Amino acid sequence: MKRLAIIIVLLILSTVVFAAERVVLLEDFTNCGCGPCWSFAPTLNAFISNHPSDLAVVRPHVSWPSSSDPIYLANPAEQNYRKSIYGVNSVPWIQFGGTIKASNSSSGLISAFNSRMAVPCHLDIQVENFVSYGSGTIQITLIAEEDLGDTNMKVHAIIVESGIPGVGYFANSTFEQAFREELFGSTGENVSFGPSYPDTVVINVDYDTGGWVFENLHLAVFVQNHASSGTEVHNAWYDYLGAVTGFEGDETEELNTDELVIQVTPNPSSGSISVTTGELHEGMGVLTIYDSSGRCIANGTVSENAASYFEIEETGVYFARVTSGGKVATSRIVVVR
Repeated sequence: MKRLAIIIVLLILSTVVFAAERVVLLEDFTNCGCGPCWSFAPTLNAFISNHPSDLAVVRPHVSWPSSSDPIYLANPAEQNYRKSIYGVNSVPWIQFGGTIKASNSSSGLISAFNSRMAVPCHLDIQVENFVSYGSGTIQITLIAEEDLGDTNMKVHAIIVESGIPGVGYFANSTFEQAFREELFGSTGENVSFGPSYPDTVVINVDYDTGGWVFENLHLAVFVQNHASSGTEVHNAWYDYLGAVTGFEGDETEELNTDELVIQVTPNPSSGSISVTTGELHEGMGVLTIYDSSGRCIANGTVSENAASYFEIEETGVYFARVTSGGKVATSRIVVVR
């Protein structure tokens, strides 16, 4: 699997603060030879199914009770690292938001989840996938509304696969959300924010899914504290890998819906651009400017009915994209000199 991480810290295009929606990271440490894991799986699976939009699910496998667990053997180093963060010494071990070990019961899952959802969230995560089916580049946009209070934070991007034929106790079933790869390597990628807020950081990382079933892959992205003060996950993001799409090459489509509209002026331009948005979800959105190859050249937050200004130095075709409340508007920009 190939890895290339590039971090770009960019100017914020607006100083308006918006409320981030929390997605809770659920890590299920398991093993094919674990009878209690198999017994608890229906309860856990039902809980996950009831939370399709506010859970990010990763299931690392460990080396016991069965040393022949195929998911563990496929990537022991990165799964061992996740295990070491929490000192996992038994399975099933259900960890919520990096801070809470839930009891193995329906009520325990609900209690742990509700506790994490009640914590205010000040980090927004946006993810896009560029290039082609099975391989490409993931672009992660992190927007910290305020100081998150930790000095040793790392971003993680973990690919998981579902529908894998089970073995051992799971022989008549399948492995779901099974750990496949941490795109930033075992320990994640360092990230920091500030000193002025909101602050935006964009991180790109390459991926290659190899022989995995692309349609069965999810991507979990999260920012976690790695200091001695704790292991809190500040926020997470989760979706089908195939559903995370961006531009591929010289994209020429312009998309403006009734719900989300942007206007770029002047266009064509000599390089000085103004982007104005219409109505946005909660009045806020994320603006990203791409070149024709899909490379991000500027990124920041915007507010509705307010202009954002930027300068493009080189001639060519560019794209302005605004995302807000799950909707997208894109406009093509032509720069001539």
